[in-house]
Amino acid sequence: MPVSTRIRGFTLIEILVVLVIISIITAVAVLSLGSLGGNSAVKHAAEQLADLTDLAAQQAIMRGQQYGLRIAPHGYAFLLFDGHTWTPVQDDELLRARRIDSSVTLSLQLEGTPISLPADTTQQAESDSGNADSQKQALKPQIMLLSSGEITPFKITVSGGGQHPPYLVTGDLLHGIQLVSPDAHSSS
Repeated sequence: MPVSTRIRGFTLIEILVVLVIISIITAVAVLSLGSLGGNSAVKHAAEQLADLTDLAAQQAIMRGQQYGLRIAPHGYAFLLFDGHTWTPVQDDELLRARRIDSSVTLSLQLEGTPISLPADTTQQAESDSGNADSQKQALKPQIMLLSSGEITPFKITVSGGGQHPPYLVTGDLLHGIQLVSPDAHSSS
């Protein structure tokens, strides 16, 4: 009987399956590295600002209190109106004054008009918390989150020092508080 010396190789289907698996793994790796890129501090700051502002707006309605938001280039503070003066929120760890990463910058527009921001809201809110005269003069929110559900129409731009496009945090009565990613507002 003749011995057949047939050399078995890979079929075309086997090669194609391996190529598809390699391309899927490569695509997942590229997408994962892209999300870890240099824009993560900007994204985190924008997400946190949008979430906390939405929380304050909801608390204003549920508690029947007037909240305000004061923005600075590298921080923000939530304020509470007691009927006479605005004071920094003291008893709520989530709505405490915050400083953001120095590589991230905030800018504010109210009804389409750019607003000049104070140097540092969070430091001012922390240092003024014991000085009532200073609070009456200095601490006033740029954005109001009222118990009636009304919101001062605003657009906060959260940008980094790099070449990445900025995130937007927007708010108005019709749409509420929204986070707009760079992809969404660059295409519109």
